[in-house]
Amino acid sequence: MAGPRTSIGGMLFVLASSLACLYVAGRLWNTTRELHYLQTELQLVQQSRKLSVGRGSGLLPLTDSNGDSTNADIRTVQGSDDVLYYSVRSTPSGGPRAPPLTGPKIESDLPTQEWDERLLGQIDSVEAGTVSGWACLRGQLEKPLQVVLYVDGVRIGEAAASGDTPHHIIHRLCEIDMDMAGDMQQPAQQGVGFTLKLPELQQGRHEIRAFVSNPHSTSKQELNQSPLAFLETASEPGLEEALKRKDNIIRVRNAQISALWDELHTRQPWKNAIKGEDIVTFPQDAANTTRKLAVLGINTGMGARLRRDNLRRTWVPMGKDLKRLEEERGIVIRFVIGYSEQKDDPDEVKLKAEMQQFGDIVRIDMVDTYADLSMKTLRMFSVLPQKIDADFYFKIDDDVAVNVDALADYLDAHRTQGNLYLGCMKSGQVLTDRRYKWFEPEYWRFGEAAGAEGQINYMRHASGQIYGLSGPVAKYIGRNGPILHRFANEDVTLGAWLVGLEITHVDERRMCCDSAEKCNAQTGDSNMCLAYYEHQCAGICSSEERLEPIYEACLRDPLKKGQNARQAAIH
Repeated sequence: MAGPRTSIGGMLFVLASSLACLYVAGRLWNTTRELHYLQTELQLVQQSRKLSVGRGSGLLPLTDSNGDSTNADIRTVQGSDDVLYYSVRSTPSGGPRAPPLTGPKIESDLPTQEWDERLLGQIDSVEAGTVSGWACLRGQLEKPLQVVLYVDGVRIGEAAASGDTPHHIIHRLCEIDMDMAGDMQQPAQQGVGFTLKLPELQQGRHEIRAFVSNPHSTSKQELNQSPLAFLETASEPGLEEALKRKDNIIRVRNAQISALWDELHTRQPWKNAIKGEDIVTFPQDAANTTRKLAVLGINTGMGARLRRDNLRRTWVPMGKDLKRLEEERGIVIRFVIGYSEQKDDPDEVKLKAEMQQFGDIVRIDMVDTYADLSMKTLRMFSVLPQKIDADFYFKIDDDVAVNVDALADYLDAHRTQGNLYLGCMKSGQVLTDRRYKWFEPEYWRFGEAAGAEGQINYMRHASGQIYGLSGPVAKYIGRNGPILHRFANEDVTLGAWLVGLEITHVDERRMCCDSAEKCNAQTGDSNMCLAYYEHQCAGICSSEERLEPIYEACLRDPLKKGQNARQAAIH
C-alpha cells in the first residue's frame, strides 16, 4: 500500500509545485509587461530590417525631424557609448551654432554638501529637451523641495518637486501620504515630481547634475543617477538602438528602485536602532487637548462592501453622527483598505465612489491580500498615527460587532495607565502541519515540542479579531516596522513584536464575548461586552446575515435586552 500512497503524494506535490510556478510566472509576467512589449517591438524591427535594402550597417539609420534618413550611425557619436537618454527635439535646439551656456559655475555655486538621510530623489529621464525626476524629504510634505540643475557644470535653473509622482512606490519610499496632506489642509501638491526645460544646446554629448536642499537645514546633496549623460540631437536614433537603450533604462530603473527600497527597509532602520535615532520611546506624551481618545481601524477588503454596509447599519455611524462621535467621544472609526493587484480593477471605481459617499475609508499603499495581513497591520499602525493623534489605536475585523459607547468609557478610564496592549489574550498550539489553515511555516522559531502532548505553544498574544495599543506603542511599531519580523498569522506577529517590550498586557475578558451565555451574563459595566465574535469562525459566523441581529440583541443597550432575545439572536 505504500507504493500507491507514495505515488499519489508525489503527484500532489508535483501538482502543487506546478500551480506555485504558474502563480509566480503570472506575477512575473504582470511586472515585466512593458519589457515584453519592447522585446516584441524589437522583433518587428528585426523582421523589417531583413526587408530593407542598402543598409550598410547592422543598425537602422538616424532619421531627422522631417523623416529623412541621415548617414550617421548613433555609435559614431563620440562618447555616446554610456548614454541611455536622448534629448531629441522636433526642431534643432541650436546645432553647432547654439550659444554657450551662461550662469554660475558648479564649482563656485555649490556649497559644501552635508549628508541628510531623509533627502531622497532621482533624475528619471532627459527627453525632448526636458529633464524630469522626483525629490522628497522623507516623512514630510510641508512644501515642495527645490531642485537645482546644472548642464556641463553650468547652472540652468531650479524646479519645484510638486508635480505628479512618476510611480506610487515613490510615495512609499518617501513615507508620505497624499491623502493625509489633503486632510491636514496643506498647500495643494500633486506629488513630488519635477520637470525643467533645457536651454538651447549644441548637438552632442552633455552631462546633467541635480541637487536638492533640506529647507530646515544646510544639507544639500546630489540626486540619485546624477551626473547623468545624455545626447542632444535633432535626429531620431535608429528604432532598434532606441529599443535597446529603453531596455537598459528599464533595468537600471528597476535596480535603482530595488536599491532604494532595500536601503529604506534594512540597513537604514538598523543604523537608526544602533544610533538610538528615530526610535519611539515609551514615556507618556504630554497632555494634548486636540488628541482623540481612540482610532478604530477596521480591516476590510476592496470587495467587502456588504460587510462595510452591515457595520454602517449597526455600530459604525454615518455622516453627521460619525463626526459627532469624533467630537463628543473622541472616537474615530475608519475602514482600512489597500489596493488591488489587478490593473483597472472595477472594484477600484466602486471604492472611490464609496469613499466620496461616506468619507470613512483610509487607503494604505500596498496590495490588499489576506495572505499578507501582517504587513497590512503594520502599515495600519504606520498610517493611522500619522493621520490622527490618539491615545489608543485599535485593529478590528469587519465581521466583529462592537459596543462603541462601552468601549469609549473603558478606554477613557485607562488612558493614563501607561503603555498597554489590550485584548482577549490567548496562547495555543503552534500548528506545524501544513494541512491546517493556521499552519506556521516558521514554527521552529517558537522552540521545541514539550509537555505531555508534545506540542509547541505560542507566547501570550491577543486574539486577532479586536485588539488595541496605547499611542506610543502603535507609533513604535509603525516607525520600526522594517526591522520587525512577520509570521504567517497576524495576531501572533503582533504579539511577537511586543513580547520583549516594557508594556502591560491586559487580558480584557470583556473583549472575549463569543456566546449567548456571555451576552446573557451582562449585568453592569464590569461585565458588559465590548465586542462580540465567535472563535470558531475568527469572527461572527455568516456575519452578513447574523451580525446585525446579534448587535441589536447583545450590544445595543444590552442591559435592556431580555435573555430570550439575546439567545434567539445568537442561535
